Amino acid sequence: MLVLCCYIKNTLSLSEIADISQVIIAIANLFLAGYVLIYQIRKDKKTDNETARLNEQNIKLQWFKELIVQPNMGIIETFYSNLHLIKSKINSNELTIEEKEDINNFVKAELAKLRKSFVDVLQLVDKRFADHLLKNLDELVDGITNAIFNDELKLKVSSVYEKNIGSKISYSRNNLISQLYNYKGLSN
Repeated sequence: MLVLCCYIKNTLSLSEIADISQVIIAIANLFLAGYVLIYQIRKDKKTDNETARLNEQNIKLQWFKELIVQPNMGIIETFYSNLHLIKSKINSNELTIEEKEDINNFVKAELAKLRKSFVDVLQLVDKRFADHLLKNLDELVDGITNAIFNDELKLKVSSVYEKNIGSKISYSRNNLISQLYNYKGLSN
């Protein structure tokens, strides 16, 4: 390296070395400008793709809200309100088998109505999301069924009813509304 520097120093004048340096700097600037240009084009393309994806997602969420959620909110509220009517069907702490079966059949019939009008439509849009909502509803019905057929529970007592049935209904409703609110349209 030292030999090369000495050779250049002895054979080239200072102005020639300056000219060569300017050419090298210009070439380096050209490569750097090309790199920055290519980087910016790729970044802009990625940003454009992300923006297009977010716009499409927003449009889908708006359609989801307008075509599925809003028309069915009344049905959802009716389902949970009707389940709260179970309390009036519990006439004593010692329900007969027929009374237990009537209450259980009532709960299952209400779930069937909700499934037909809301969950089945939702499955056409997003099966995985609909399955999450259905799991919530199935756990609620199972919990109510277990409480109704548990002879040790004195469901006529308000606190026992609230703990074993009422709070489960409220929790399920809040969970379902939370899932609908937090839905981002990405579980496909």
